[in-house]
Amino acid sequence: MPLGLLSADKAQAADPMASDIIEQFTQALAEGGIELANGERIIPDGKLHRVCLTTDKPGQRTGWYRLHLDPPPAGVAGDWRTGCRVKWCSKRPERLSPAERDTLRRRIKREQAEREAAERARHTEAAQRGAWVWNHAQPASSAHAYLQRKHLAPGIARQRGVSLVLPVVDLAGYLRGVQYIQPGGTKRFIADMKKAGGYIPVSARPDGSRPLWICEGWGTACALQIVRTEVCCIAGLDAGNLASVALAARSKWPALDLVICPDFDAVGRRKGQEAAEKARAYLLPPPAEIPEGCTDWLDLLNANRQGVARA
Repeated sequence: MPLGLLSADKAQAADPMASDIIEQFTQALAEGGIELANGERIIPDGKLHRVCLTTDKPGQRTGWYRLHLDPPPAGVAGDWRTGCRVKWCSKRPERLSPAERDTLRRRIKREQAEREAAERARHTEAAQRGAWVWNHAQPASSAHAYLQRKHLAPGIARQRGVSLVLPVVDLAGYLRGVQYIQPGGTKRFIADMKKAGGYIPVSARPDGSRPLWICEGWGTACALQIVRTEVCCIAGLDAGNLASVALAARSKWPALDLVICPDFDAVGRRKGQEAAEKARAYLLPPPAEIPEGCTDWLDLLNANRQGVARA
């Protein structure tokens, strides 16, 4: 029986080098930014395993790995939340024999297909849970603490318990999941949702008939929609997702005017610039003067409602 089919303890008993391989693999992961939480251990059975990372919050298991002991010993691991991924092999590429290279190629191809299938299953299940939450949520109360503090109307928002619920959809119109906003402003997406290319509409979904303005958060998109009634504003979820939404829109509407509207912080400006360049879009620059405490266009609108007009 190949070592890759043995349990961790039996594998180590059958091969004295197994513990060394596991130690080398674990060290390579840590060096690549993937550090397992205390109590987690590597099972070298060639199967996909989810693990808790030191960066995870209680209840989260965003780490994953797969380690083979059968020659050539090799593995891969990653963080589903950040997209970080680390590959490891016990031998340097130039020292692999032709047979070992062929084994690795076939193994990688097979496991990539399995990983993609598992990811699709997670996304499908998240969408189903999101649909249930959205369908069972009630219209949001205008007295919700977050809406009151941000001077926002409920709009499309719904409410479940104390949480605002917003739909995350794609340009094809499919629901990907939901975003929750707590009264204090904490935001989170439903677990395992497919985020890339997803957005939150303000009212009507984009149809290519009006210029499309892509913001980071829903509140910011609502603010810009108020002063730019002739365009369609949507929320790209966060700075890191601006490019994927913009590229999806550019693919769907090649001639449409796209405007990227990032927040005022350094990360927002950098990601906004990248999104504009990749999608051949315009970039809405920050105002010349930013009042203290204003981090986005919603803050600016609340501070001075004339500040964003025709910016």
